[in-house]
Amino acid sequence: MYPIAVVGDNPAARAMLLACQKSGLTKLTWVRTASGGSQPTADKLAPAYILSANLSRIIQALLGTEALNKASHAADREQVRFGKSAYLLSELPLGDFCNDRYGAPHVNIEADDLMQLLTPASVELEQAELRQLEQDHEVVIKTDSDDAKTDSGVGTATHKLWHATSPFDAALGKANITWLGKQQTIWQFTTPSKTHYLMAGPAHTPWQVSDWHPSLHQALSSRVPHHDFEITESHVREHWHAGHTVYVGDANYQNNPYRPECTALGLEDAWVLSRMLDNYEEDIGDGLREYVKYRRPRAAKVAKNLDMLAQQHNLHTPMKRALRHLNTAFATRFMPEIAMQRIDWLYNYDCIKGFR
Repeated sequence: MYPIAVVGDNPAARAMLLACQKSGLTKLTWVRTASGGSQPTADKLAPAYILSANLSRIIQALLGTEALNKASHAADREQVRFGKSAYLLSELPLGDFCNDRYGAPHVNIEADDLMQLLTPASVELEQAELRQLEQDHEVVIKTDSDDAKTDSGVGTATHKLWHATSPFDAALGKANITWLGKQQTIWQFTTPSKTHYLMAGPAHTPWQVSDWHPSLHQALSSRVPHHDFEITESHVREHWHAGHTVYVGDANYQNNPYRPECTALGLEDAWVLSRMLDNYEEDIGDGLREYVKYRRPRAAKVAKNLDMLAQQHNLHTPMKRALRHLNTAFATRFMPEIAMQRIDWLYNYDCIKGFR
């Protein structure tokens, strides 16, 4: 059994450690920050996560169904509404329907609760620089977003993500709602303790309370900035490993927030890489190449979809927005099965079945 070091503290890093332990790879070292410190990089975490079936099934495989159910909340449906009038533009089922269709639930969970769930047991904590880690370990797995590099370099952040919460309300928890404004979007979803509001829009466009439904006014008034982002930079790293240093999750791609279900996509990376390290124990290089072979196309497809969504949420003219609304309403109201099929590629992805 060879030594493995995991660098970073985020859901992907913790899932990586748990998945390695589940595979029998127990000679593990955990460096919780890229600088070698001992504190988690909480400032980089999402305030809460939406875990669609492709991700929740990984949590279930690692920890069991009961643990996830206790820490999360499952909405009954997913809605799209106009920001000012609250007119229901689109509605699709979640809850039991999602569980039956994909074999795993669609749930909302607090960042702290997800991190607590994924806390590995009996892992050696260490503070060390990367060069020393590479000398002392056969494989070094980096998960921090600071390591992500793109061919186009770092662009100017054109957009900002804001965050607000309100106390838990069972009525609000029945639906995950996307509120559409003029180049501004609000995602509303409920965890067992709070209702969260993520708000994205151009960095220099003010949020006018009068442009939004009264149910959102308190959240708009109490919002705080979370991070800046560039909507054209959902890029995927070209090289996912250098020697036996390999990248996972945020270290591989930069996602925009226009599909919140993709925030924790690194959980998929963690599961697949743990299986490759186990299956190719005699030739780690082959295992890392197979990891990239299977995961990079998936990440590229997600990035392409996020770029498309960013464009749709940032249409400049009323006519283009109206056409988008008509297409959304027609697809979900008159052809709901086709609308579900459009998202099956994301939710139905099962890396548990494919990489046991």
